[in-house]
Amino acid sequence: MENDSNITFLYPNITGDINVDDGLVEDTMIKCYASDEFNKFQYTIDDLLLAASTASTVFNVMVLFCAFKLFKRSGDTMHLFIFNMTLGDLLLTVFCHPNEFLTRKHAFLRHVHLCAVIHFCNWLGLAVSGLSLTLLNVDKLIYFRWPLSYDQTMSKQRAAFLCTIIWGVSFGFVSYVWAFNIVFVTDDCMLHMTGQRKYFYEIFMIVFCVLPVTSSLFVSIYLFRLTRQKRSAPVASSQVDMPTFRNKVKSLVFIFATTAWTSFSLLPYRIFNICRIHLFDWEALDCETRDIMNWLAWMLLYLLTVNPIVNPLITAIIYAPYRITIKKLLINIPIGNRLQYSYRGETTDTSYLSMSRRRTRGSNSTADHEMSSLRPVNEVRTSLNSYDAAWTTPIAEEPNGHIEEGNAETASFPLTPKRSNPALNQTPGRPKSSTFPSTGADGFTESELMMPS
Repeated sequence: MENDSNITFLYPNITGDINVDDGLVEDTMIKCYASDEFNKFQYTIDDLLLAASTASTVFNVMVLFCAFKLFKRSGDTMHLFIFNMTLGDLLLTVFCHPNEFLTRKHAFLRHVHLCAVIHFCNWLGLAVSGLSLTLLNVDKLIYFRWPLSYDQTMSKQRAAFLCTIIWGVSFGFVSYVWAFNIVFVTDDCMLHMTGQRKYFYEIFMIVFCVLPVTSSLFVSIYLFRLTRQKRSAPVASSQVDMPTFRNKVKSLVFIFATTAWTSFSLLPYRIFNICRIHLFDWEALDCETRDIMNWLAWMLLYLLTVNPIVNPLITAIIYAPYRITIKKLLINIPIGNRLQYSYRGETTDTSYLSMSRRRTRGSNSTADHEMSSLRPVNEVRTSLNSYDAAWTTPIAEEPNGHIEEGNAETASFPLTPKRSNPALNQTPGRPKSSTFPSTGADGFTESELMMPS
């Protein structure tokens, strides 16, 4: 986790260079910032957020799958920005946050190189997620403010290029900070800033966290007012595609909810850190005041940690295309023999007719065999013909167009019903309906699989 306090025991953020040579001062710091109540609170919240991060990873993966599928189907660039933002959140929930909780609780996991990778990926994920949220709002701003030039301004290639730029800029800045030893990690897995270069952390907070989220919030509020005006005013159908316009309006609810939640969860902790660095004189604060500020800082930090955990839930619940896609994905997952029972439980028109014919064939053949001992041969043959004519198709003629005279009666009226090709033996003139949909190459349709068994 990023660490940015002036004292190691205060906040789980960037720490500056301090010279604590007196053991008495160190003991005082421990009493101020590491009380028994605080340690119990910290371990409890860490365990809860560890479980929540694991569950959120599953939702992040499903949102990534839905974003890729919807972008491939519709080509809407908004899904590409959602994919980029969710990928940054996934980096936090699948690797950074769980390892932070575990290293804070278990000392044997505190390796310098592992902690360095955790802090590096934490900065990278936060930067990518914040900038992607900004692009998501800018995409909707261009569509509703300049709808006629939207297709040229925000094409698929340009959206993909912007997403690549986000990763390049974020990775380049974080790599520069680490490569030139502007930050370093200690044995206790704390991240420290060197000498006179603390302004790099302020640049990271403002450029990659505060400004993107604040600008996204203002854009979302502006778009909310703009869409209300557009919905009340008549829109010419020749200028704007109305179905697409309605879908874009519905997506604004999701964008506004995501932006509002990110602003609520991320901005308080960043603003608190900026105020702490420039407005407060920590040397003049007594132990009780520092303890209160320590509790406040950790609560705001946990609120920031919850942000990437809740983001995929907002996408999966509020935004209708993702909610429907995830619902279909969960229904189609083969659990045990659910698909087999669903297939066997469905009765189509062809399967019902085939079953009826097999039953009729068995009962009629038994009855005809018993009557054959009481009737002459001609009557038996006539009786069999009457049954065959009811449920068998005529036998096709020979390719040469004639049949031998000696076998004419046998060829035209066989004693044993000849099994025909099921593909060719369809009931003529059967109307298609939603009750009995037409089957595909596998004998059943996708809609049949989705019906409850």
